[in-house]
Amino acid sequence: MRFRPYSWFILSVIALFSTQATAREHVGLVLSGGGAKGAAHIGVYEVLEANRIPVDVVTGTSMGAYVGGMIALGYSAEEIKARTFAIDWNRGYSDRPSREELTLRDKRSHDEYQIQTDIGLSPNGTMRDRPGAVLGQTMAVLLRQAVGLQPAVVNFDQLAIPYRAVATNIETVEPVILDGGDLAIAMQASMSVPGALKPVVWHGQRLVDGGIVNNMPVDIAKELGADIIIAVDLRDSLLGYGELNSAINVVTQLTTHMTNSGTDVQRRLLKHGHDVYLTPDVDNITAPEFNKMQTAYESGKKAAQAMLPALLAYQLSEQDYAVYRQQLKAKHLALLTQQSLHITTVKFDNQTKQSDEALVQLFGFDQQLPQTQAEIEKRIRSVYALNDYETIRYQIRNDDQGNNHLEVQVVEKSWGPGYLNFRLAFEDDFDQRSNHAIGAEYVLHDITRYGGQWSVEASLGSWKSVATDFYLPFDYQREFYAGVGASFRNENRQFYLPPDELLEFLNIDYSQARAYSELGWNWHRSGSIAVGIEALGGRIDVDALNQSQDYDTHGAYVTFRFDDLDNVFFPSKGSAIDLTYGHSRTHAEALSQSQRESVDYYQVDLTQPLTYERHTLLLKGSFGGSDSAELFPIYVQDLGGFLNLSGFNRYELSGRYKAFVSASYRYRWFDNDFGMFSSPVYVGASIEKGNVWADDSDISWSSALAAGSVYVGIDTFLGPAYLAFGYNEQERSSLYLLFGNTF
Repeated sequence: MRFRPYSWFILSVIALFSTQATAREHVGLVLSGGGAKGAAHIGVYEVLEANRIPVDVVTGTSMGAYVGGMIALGYSAEEIKARTFAIDWNRGYSDRPSREELTLRDKRSHDEYQIQTDIGLSPNGTMRDRPGAVLGQTMAVLLRQAVGLQPAVVNFDQLAIPYRAVATNIETVEPVILDGGDLAIAMQASMSVPGALKPVVWHGQRLVDGGIVNNMPVDIAKELGADIIIAVDLRDSLLGYGELNSAINVVTQLTTHMTNSGTDVQRRLLKHGHDVYLTPDVDNITAPEFNKMQTAYESGKKAAQAMLPALLAYQLSEQDYAVYRQQLKAKHLALLTQQSLHITTVKFDNQTKQSDEALVQLFGFDQQLPQTQAEIEKRIRSVYALNDYETIRYQIRNDDQGNNHLEVQVVEKSWGPGYLNFRLAFEDDFDQRSNHAIGAEYVLHDITRYGGQWSVEASLGSWKSVATDFYLPFDYQREFYAGVGASFRNENRQFYLPPDELLEFLNIDYSQARAYSELGWNWHRSGSIAVGIEALGGRIDVDALNQSQDYDTHGAYVTFRFDDLDNVFFPSKGSAIDLTYGHSRTHAEALSQSQRESVDYYQVDLTQPLTYERHTLLLKGSFGGSDSAELFPIYVQDLGGFLNLSGFNRYELSGRYKAFVSASYRYRWFDNDFGMFSSPVYVGASIEKGNVWADDSDISWSSALAAGSVYVGIDTFLGPAYLAFGYNEQERSSLYLLFGNTF
């Protein structure tokens, strides 16, 4: 085929215009930090998309680094909004595993010692603090949830849009430009607020929020080749004179000034009349107010729409923008968040005293390698919930042959292995009885190769107790274990007497020492079966009658437990069952008489919540007894107190046998969401029926007592708080004020 001379001219003109179209100026999007205010960035990006304005380079700091990273992956504004708004960001500021994830042993500890200070206390008495209020474990999970199962990349230029994040080296207080590696870790490093989140270790550097040194990285975007800058500044305004009346506000003022001053330096790099500077109105939103992200998003859209006359100067034609989006989509598909990857090998960055082989078994990698993100996350949550580790992180790396390697970093707690926690409880019925208790628990971890523990507990107040035990697993999965321990407790029980008696109340002191040894099988994370032997010895004193009873017993028992409730005090899902059966030989001496007998005893406790939206119906049942004949029951059963046959005082009804059922309705009235934690408020009412009996022949439904209550409850981080009124069919009533753990 021959070309005529003018054909060369036409082709040259087309090539010239094509070259000019291809060589358009590159647009750089710069996103500042701002916590919850960062949702404004999504609104800005949505306006850019709607008006065919391309983004060729993106840089960001803190929350801007997160949104920028999502843009760099090639997600649309709609997709970023959906993923971002689906995240419960407040969870990122708490590393405590949910109650369902804990082992049965740890559930018991957390239920009784709710003031989980986790203070490090070594056996030689040295106390050590945590390295941060929040260790960042949950924040890492949330970011991975948003990003997906993305392999690490050598350079962030390999993303759909070249990207950089800014963090701060807290040792030198200098900026660190994150330009490659695992995207979720880079995001987290840039947004780790000093003092709130533990620094992220990155190539030997401890990194925190980049807002300290460069909250709006215009200079980095220019270094990446951006000719035009669209900068979004989510700065805080300085406080007024009347607001500077507290130490916190004064520190906040200084921090805001430092951050804004650094941003002003970056702002001066913008070219007037050429670059675009956006300042969404987010003054009414603070960084932790993630419940206001929708408002921030709308403010971002509004700010971008107001600047459209300037932004439209960089608008592409429909044809050119279609080509741009097609190229972006192709790169995005190449990086597409994958539901599964074929994991070839697992490598540990083992920063613990355990061997790599121990970690392989602990994570279950010896049985099967996980192939989905959900599987990986589940195994990490399971191990982290053992409370032995500071952080557990992972990333996927590809090799030249296309194999995927799972790299898991496991860091044990630097302030362990001994930890101190506390409990506090108070209750008053405004009439007959006031109870209080303060206690402490010390747990020493890793006393054996399989994660054995030694614990010591002590409690003072209306009831006194001390206890110690050893928990000795036989395998890394802690499926089988042995336990041995001893305890002493002293309780004062107040018995209500029938009206025809000379005394209205009878105070009885129970003092008991116990030693036990058992073998157990954790057949489920929330379930166990154990068989053991125990020995009891003690004294029961009745001062008003000048009587006492000494006793000792020994025998065997079996227990079955299952508990996957989400909250022991205000459960909304899950269930719990606790079964105990024992057989013992009992020796009791009272009234100058000695009695020996074989005794069977049993205890059954059931809990089942049923929840619909904010409404919960809680069903409970408790049954127990012993076929003993001693003067005062050793295996004593009791009722009385709030939600335990309301209207009576706690422990007021005692006997050898007990039957009790209740149904309580609870409504979640207020959420009381404070960002980093919440203290929901509930209102509720209960109906209850049950009794205690001295002889099994007396047990009958007709002799059971009916009771009920109405209450207001608050679930605080120190334990539950209740104000309640209880009434029963014997016309006994009580007004209850309770705080902290139940007795």
